Amino acid sequence: MRVLGIDPGSRVTGFGLVEKGDIPLAWGIIRLKEKDLARRLWRIYDEIMSIIKEFEPEVIAFEEVIPETYPRAALKLGQAQGAALLAAAQARVPVFFYHPLEIKKAITGYGNASKEQLRYMVKNILGLEEDIPVDASDALSVALYHLQSHQWKNVSSG
Repeated sequence: MRVLGIDPGSRVTGFGLVEKGDIPLAWGIIRLKEKDLARRLWRIYDEIMSIIKEFEPEVIAFEEVIPETYPRAALKLGQAQGAALLAAAQARVPVFFYHPLEIKKAITGYGNASKEQLRYMVKNILGLEEDIPVDASDALSVALYHLQSHQWKNVSSG
């Protein structure tokens, strides 16, 4: 199974592709410098479509947007997520959503882990030597979590 994880952002969107067996395929960030929101959203859509075409993920996993803490920021994140969702829908790739605390707890053992702690664990799990952007490690953690939870479901239902 090949999973594309996405950490949506209105200024920086992270992506990470992981294959079953914790094999990292690609990761990076889409840095959005355009001032116009519509152009930023188009760019997210366009870049995610390119990634989907190149790597052909079987599923796309998103970090949920949590509106309780920062409602205005959540609106912008939701718009960014919507642009990526449109790409997934157009490519007919199934999508899944996971709460950030759920992901952090599974990957680090602690639901309130910092982004740096999460990045450290993602690098260790995937055996990565080089430094990776925080937004990309967040996206990789979402993909890893999907693979882990999918594995658990298959074990418990089998």
